[in-house]
Amino acid sequence: MIQLLFTLIFAEMALIIIFVFKTPLRKLVIMGLDRLKRGRCPIIVKTVAGTVFVVMMSTIYSVASIHTRWVDEGGDITPTDQILLAQHLLEASLMGN
Repeated sequence: MIQLLFTLIFAEMALIIIFVFKTPLRKLVIMGLDRLKRGRCPIIVKTVAGTVFVVMMSTIYSVASIHTRWVDEGGDITPTDQILLAQHLLEASLMGN
């Protein structure tokens, strides 16, 4: 999951760099994005956004579950829970960008 999010972030960075500099590639990307907006893309974007939202809610639920278990026990959090919590927080922060 994290590899997919990093790939998405790097793709966004590449698009930003393409938009900053006035090159022939910039015009090509703008034309491509314009054509995507006209076709089935709005449905695809809504589907992807819905999927990311469901995954984000699952991650938040997992973090809340670990936190609740930690508070209810009243003791230290286990090393396994620390790793899982860090993993879920990283995923949530990458999805939030």
